[in-house]
Amino acid sequence: MRKFTEKLFTELEQELSVYAELGTLPVRKVTGALHSIQTAFEKLKRFIADTAFKNQDDEIAFFKYEKPKFMAEHFFAMEIFTIETARPLNDTATLKAFYEQELKYIHRFLEQNKFLYSYYQFDLKELDHLLFVRGGKPVDIPVPDMVGLDPTFTTCCDMLWSKFMAFERLEQWLQNEISELNGSSGGSAAASQPAQSNAPVGALKWTGESINLVEIAYGIWLTGQLNNGQVSITEIVEFLEHVFRVRIGKAHRRWQGIANRKRLGYTKFLDDCKGKIEKRVEEELER
Repeated sequence: MRKFTEKLFTELEQELSVYAELGTLPVRKVTGALHSIQTAFEKLKRFIADTAFKNQDDEIAFFKYEKPKFMAEHFFAMEIFTIETARPLNDTATLKAFYEQELKYIHRFLEQNKFLYSYYQFDLKELDHLLFVRGGKPVDIPVPDMVGLDPTFTTCCDMLWSKFMAFERLEQWLQNEISELNGSSGGSAAASQPAQSNAPVGALKWTGESINLVEIAYGIWLTGQLNNGQVSITEIVEFLEHVFRVRIGKAHRRWQGIANRKRLGYTKFLDDCKGKIEKRVEEELER
């Protein structure tokens, strides 16, 4: 199932990149993008209708990680279209104020969904059987209304996870636009949200949990492995996102997830790596 969804999403990304580069009117770009997204989404829906999940873990993984990626593209495309058609022109100060107002809208939405957004950020698991299984719904946590949605292809929070993905991406886009308006790509604004890396994307894609990559990113940063230590954690995270084609999110917010891991250990993934390496070395020495 994962192979199918990854192949379908890669094809969608390729199509969307073509529309993004078109020097045409926003309405023509968004129309083409939405058509590609809808086509991919219908293929995904038919595949799920014809393919039973092996177990509940597979169902959770699909509705928590796979389906939201496709819907996030829809939300992001619509938000960018709205911004591009409504933003003021030829006035830098007004345009900057417009972007800042859009950021406030995003922050207000995330604050309104504070508990579930924290659950999303820290990639928690405890409520997955209620949030990402069809027919499941927590009784003591406000969740989005599902009226009118297909119950065979919807859980109570997959749509909300899509919006979280889209809004984090939109937040970064807006901050980059503001940085350019400030004319300080090397200043403090850009340090917190630099432009996307131009490093070539390889054929490999990170398929492990994104929090594991956060451990690696902080390990690289804290030990000064890149550019003699003259690089920010945000730049490292953004570079890893670009190379491995994965969404990590805000570095400092993911760090909070690591800092709160008292039971699992702060370096759960790196400790596991250490154990696997030591075991392999010992096995080779025995041979």
